[in-house]
Amino acid sequence: MDILGKRIRYLREKYQLSQKQLATRVNLTNAQLSRYELGERKPDPEIIKDIADFFDVSTDYLLGRTDNPDLIEEKNEESLLDPELGVFFKEIKNAPEDRQEQLRKIWEIIKSEGNREAGDKQ
Repeated sequence: MDILGKRIRYLREKYQLSQKQLATRVNLTNAQLSRYELGERKPDPEIIKDIADFFDVSTDYLLGRTDNPDLIEEKNEESLLDPELGVFFKEIKNAPEDRQEQLRKIWEIIKSEGNREAGDKQ
Protein backbone atom coordinates (compact mmCIF):
# COMPACT_ATOMS: atom_id res chain seq x y z
CA MET A 1 0.00 0.00 0.00
CA ASP A 2 1.42 3.40 -0.95
CA ILE A 3 1.21 6.60 1.09
CA LEU A 4 -1.80 7.91 -0.86
CA GLY A 5 -3.75 4.73 -0.26
CA LYS A 6 -2.76 4.62 3.41
CA ARG A 7 -3.88 8.19 3.95
CA ILE A 8 -7.19 7.75 2.16
CA ARG A 9 -7.89 4.67 4.25
CA TYR A 10 -6.76 6.40 7.45
CA LEU A 11 -9.09 9.35 6.85
CA ARG A 12 -11.98 7.12 5.84
CA GLU A 13 -11.61 5.06 9.01
CA LYS A 14 -11.08 8.14 11.15
CA TYR A 15 -14.47 9.43 10.03
CA GLN A 16 -15.99 5.95 10.36
CA LEU A 17 -16.97 5.63 6.70
CA SER A 18 -17.18 2.41 4.75
CA GLN A 19 -15.50 2.24 1.37
CA LYS A 20 -18.94 2.28 -0.21
CA GLN A 21 -19.97 5.43 1.70
CA LEU A 22 -16.83 7.34 0.74
CA ALA A 23 -16.93 6.11 -2.84
CA THR A 24 -20.50 7.34 -3.20
CA ARG A 25 -19.65 10.75 -1.75
CA VAL A 26 -16.73 11.33 -4.13
CA ASN A 27 -18.40 9.76 -7.20
CA LEU A 28 -16.33 6.58 -7.40
CA THR A 29 -17.19 2.92 -7.44
CA ASN A 30 -16.36 0.85 -4.39
CA ALA A 31 -13.92 -1.15 -6.53
CA GLN A 32 -12.07 2.00 -7.65
CA LEU A 33 -11.68 3.24 -4.09
CA SER A 34 -10.51 -0.17 -2.93
CA ARG A 35 -7.82 -0.22 -5.64
CA TYR A 36 -6.65 3.27 -4.65
CA GLU A 37 -6.43 2.31 -0.98
CA LEU A 38 -4.49 -0.85 -1.82
CA GLY A 39 -2.13 1.07 -4.10
CA GLU A 40 -3.11 -1.04 -7.08
CA ARG A 41 -4.21 2.00 -9.10
CA LYS A 42 -3.48 5.70 -9.01
CA PRO A 43 -6.38 8.17 -9.07
CA ASP A 44 -6.24 11.04 -11.52
CA PRO A 45 -5.56 14.52 -10.09
CA GLU A 46 -9.23 15.51 -10.12
CA ILE A 47 -10.15 12.54 -7.93
CA ILE A 48 -7.30 13.32 -5.53
CA LYS A 49 -8.62 16.89 -5.31
CA ASP A 50 -12.18 15.64 -4.68
CA ILE A 51 -11.01 13.35 -1.87
CA ALA A 52 -8.91 16.14 -0.34
CA ASP A 53 -11.88 18.52 -0.54
CA PHE A 54 -14.18 15.96 1.05
CA PHE A 55 -11.86 15.44 4.03
CA ASP A 56 -10.80 19.11 4.10
CA VAL A 57 -7.09 18.25 3.84
CA SER A 58 -4.41 19.34 1.38
CA THR A 59 -3.57 17.28 -1.67
CA ASP A 60 0.06 17.50 -0.53
CA TYR A 61 -0.96 15.63 2.62
CA LEU A 62 -2.69 12.89 0.62
CA LEU A 63 0.32 12.55 -1.66
CA GLY A 64 2.78 12.33 1.23
CA ARG A 65 4.53 15.64 0.46
CA THR A 66 3.74 16.82 4.00
CA ASP A 67 2.55 15.27 7.23
CA ASN A 68 0.45 18.36 7.94
CA PRO A 69 -3.12 17.74 6.72
CA ASP A 70 -4.06 21.44 7.01
CA LEU A 71 -5.02 23.13 3.78
CA ILE A 72 -2.78 26.13 4.34
CA GLU A 73 0.60 25.74 5.97
CA GLU A 74 2.41 28.72 7.39
CA LYS A 75 4.78 30.00 4.74
CA ASN A 76 7.15 32.89 4.59
CA GLU A 77 5.28 35.57 2.65
CA GLU A 78 8.50 36.88 1.12
CA SER A 79 9.30 33.50 -0.42
CA LEU A 80 5.88 33.52 -2.05
CA LEU A 81 6.49 36.95 -3.54
CA ASP A 82 10.09 36.30 -4.63
CA PRO A 83 10.62 32.95 -6.39
CA GLU A 84 14.42 33.23 -6.09
CA LEU A 85 14.11 33.61 -2.32
CA GLY A 86 11.84 30.56 -2.20
CA VAL A 87 14.44 28.50 -4.09
CA PHE A 88 17.12 29.76 -1.69
CA PHE A 89 15.10 28.64 1.35
CA LYS A 90 14.46 25.25 -0.25
CA GLU A 91 18.17 24.76 -0.92
CA ILE A 92 19.03 25.64 2.67
CA LYS A 93 16.35 23.28 3.97
CA ASN A 94 17.79 20.43 1.90
CA ALA A 95 21.42 21.16 2.84
CA PRO A 96 23.26 18.89 5.30
CA GLU A 97 22.83 19.86 8.94
CA ASP A 98 26.44 21.08 9.34
CA ARG A 99 26.04 23.33 6.30
CA GLN A 100 22.76 24.69 7.68
CA GLU A 101 24.53 25.57 10.94
CA GLN A 102 27.28 27.39 9.03
CA LEU A 103 24.67 29.37 7.09
CA ARG A 104 22.86 30.29 10.33
CA LYS A 105 26.12 31.64 11.78
CA ILE A 106 26.84 33.61 8.61
CA TRP A 107 23.33 35.05 8.70
CA GLU A 108 23.75 36.09 12.36
CA ILE A 109 26.97 37.93 11.45
CA ILE A 110 25.24 39.72 8.55
CA LYS A 111 22.29 40.65 10.77
CA SER A 112 24.49 42.01 13.54
CA GLU A 113 26.48 44.10 11.05
CA GLY A 114 23.22 45.49 9.66
CA ASN A 115 22.02 46.37 13.16
CA ARG A 116 25.32 48.08 13.92
CA GLU A 117 25.17 50.12 10.70
CA ALA A 118 21.57 51.17 11.47
CA GLY A 119 22.67 52.30 14.94
CA ASP A 120 25.57 54.32 13.47
CA LYS A 121 23.17 56.25 11.22
CA GLN A 122 21.03 57.38 14.14
